[in-house]
Amino acid sequence: MEIFAEKKIREAMAEWHDLPLILLSSVDSTNVFLKERVRSGDLSAPCLVLADYQKAGRGRLGRTFVSPPGTGLYMSLLLRPESGAEIQKMTVLAAVAVCLALEEITPLRPKIKWVNDLFVKGRKVCGILAEYVENQVIIGIGVNLQTPPGGFPPEAGIAGALDIPLSREELAGKIAGNLLAGMKNLSDSELMDAYRARMPLIGREITYLQSGQEKNARVTGVANDGGLIVITDGKEEILRSGEISLGSYSFSGLE
Repeated sequence: MEIFAEKKIREAMAEWHDLPLILLSSVDSTNVFLKERVRSGDLSAPCLVLADYQKAGRGRLGRTFVSPPGTGLYMSLLLRPESGAEIQKMTVLAAVAVCLALEEITPLRPKIKWVNDLFVKGRKVCGILAEYVENQVIIGIGVNLQTPPGGFPPEAGIAGALDIPLSREELAGKIAGNLLAGMKNLSDSELMDAYRARMPLIGREITYLQSGQEKNARVTGVANDGGLIVITDGKEEILRSGEISLGSYSFSGLE
């Protein structure tokens, strides 16, 4: 039985319909799948992998991304950036690519929690994990399309799902097409404008970890490379990586 309708994916990718595509019923992790094959010399960019089920889905900071069969979109796209400066903006591009795809084919308007989580109605519905391997970048994207039977497990935290009818093939194709198109315009200011417009963090109080120490800060903006501009202890800093927290009461604003 065919799990994915390949024709629908390729149609949604528009001009990128000839992209090498690997469709899997199950895999440990789509990112790990690509990473292993890049290192063995079996694959090179560009290439798209989709799986119906991830047995060991991965998020940032070593976390698990719950990936049950039939309820989500689990995909990784292998890309080749032209410079180190481009690598820094690829997570930004991925977040915008997913938002644009969802905005095009659904009535939803997702918001971005820096650096790589997408929220709808105060719940995390999408996670993005970018990894560098052999001068290429793997962009892993997991979207919770439907709430799993029995709900999300406790370790999924504030996870939620879109819970609306949509074609995951069309969504996958749209996201991949947006990413490939965006690779041509990573230096374009419109990308950062689109990212900022979907990030309702400006003016908010946050906490973040730095050298193992928790700090309080106020967000004042987003730098052109995607770094988060904050004021902490009266001084301006730009966060390039790490984890921020809004406090559980604040996630309701990410709608």
